[in-house]
Amino acid sequence: MEGPRRRAGLRQRAGRDRHRLRRLGGRAGTGRDPTDARLRPAGAGRLTHRAGPAGPARAAGRPAAPGHPAERPPHIPTAPAAPRINLDKGRVNLVKGGSVSLVKNGRPLLSSVRLGLGWEPAGHGRNIDLDASCIVFDSKRERLETVWFMKLNVFNGAIQHTGDNLTGAGSGDDEAIDVHLESLPAEVCGLVFVINSFSGQRFTDVRNAYCRLLDASSGDELVRFDLTNAEPHTGVVMCKLVRQYSGEWVMTAIGEYVDAKTARGMVKPSAALL
Repeated sequence: MEGPRRRAGLRQRAGRDRHRLRRLGGRAGTGRDPTDARLRPAGAGRLTHRAGPAGPARAAGRPAAPGHPAERPPHIPTAPAAPRINLDKGRVNLVKGGSVSLVKNGRPLLSSVRLGLGWEPAGHGRNIDLDASCIVFDSKRERLETVWFMKLNVFNGAIQHTGDNLTGAGSGDDEAIDVHLESLPAEVCGLVFVINSFSGQRFTDVRNAYCRLLDASSGDELVRFDLTNAEPHTGVVMCKLVRQYSGEWVMTAIGEYVDAKTARGMVKPSAALL
């Protein structure tokens, strides 16, 4: 009798265990509720991919259906760098961000250049006093000198301002700065050319602002950058000349506007754009 009673007791115990498992909502042998999100395997039930704009969803971790390639990370396009050109084909018209190397046929072309800057009043005959300046930097972007209407030459004339124009009247360049590249000290690595509205008008009151690079010996125009889409500020960083390790100089059109009425307020913005 002991054997049958023992077997009956075991059956009753097993029945009680199954009953407890049902009350907990689990399955025999698992000990957990599969609907509990905290215990669900990572990613289960989450939609991570759609086959086409309105296609069926597929759970993460499930293999791709035949004919549907596995999902790839999105491609992030990068803007191609603007190609650097040289003067082999003659005069260059730069756009904002474009660069030109001041060499021709692979050899340095220029020893002296003139940076001419011009503009016209936008209307009503108002005189606008714009000033062209050149800010000189070393390899650490520290200012070495500034050539402007208060200081017309530096480095024994290696950089020379031709004089202040108070109205912008007349044809051709309103102000110009001559640079004798071969006479610059070795520590000079960058020249930034800027224009400021000393009289306080915004560049939206100015028409046809431009800068151009000329061969100082012949007067031939080599590079031109016409400023477009003026912004309501009183200063603009027009362009920069940067000395390369090879010794060649590269001109880059910038065209970035800031609020400053004189070259003093252009030093930090110009250093940041070198």
